Amino acid sequence: MTDTGETGYEQTDQREPTMTRTFAGQDVEITNTVTEYRKEIDLGLFGSSDIGVFAVFTSPQVKVAGQTFNPISNLSNKELAQRFQQRFDGMSDVSRESEEEVDVLGSTRTVTKLSATVTVDGNQVPVFLLIANFNHESDVVVPMGIFPQEREDEEGPNIRQLMVNLTHPA
Repeated sequence: MTDTGETGYEQTDQREPTMTRTFAGQDVEITNTVTEYRKEIDLGLFGSSDIGVFAVFTSPQVKVAGQTFNPISNLSNKELAQRFQQRFDGMSDVSRESEEEVDVLGSTRTVTKLSATVTVDGNQVPVFLLIANFNHESDVVVPMGIFPQEREDEEGPNIRQLMVNLTHPA
């Protein structure tokens, strides 16, 4: 979870999807936590949409036969972003822009900035995604934010603040 402070984002969903994976020949049930926050953003001629999204995904590390496994720990931030695209009608042209350091959960974390185009109500909207993927306690934690590129000056700092305010477990 995160303290949304003055960012304008509101928690809209929290769920605990369960998946079964096979590790070292054993079926293991994993319960993840996904907490989602949204913000209505004015898109000018396209009207407004809740395209401002911040989501936190946590997934436990699983120990089997003396080895630790997690289905998302080895995914790149670009692969994680592509999985996130299910929230939109479509996402294309995902490319890496830069990396920066942000203090999250007591440590400096690498946050990747990606650019992409999403389809919202039939309109193509250029967006930025800020995403990190790191271990904290016994979980893999993935905070991710998405916002229109034209609102970067306002929403970029909001997403970074949501990351800084993150508490775990989500």
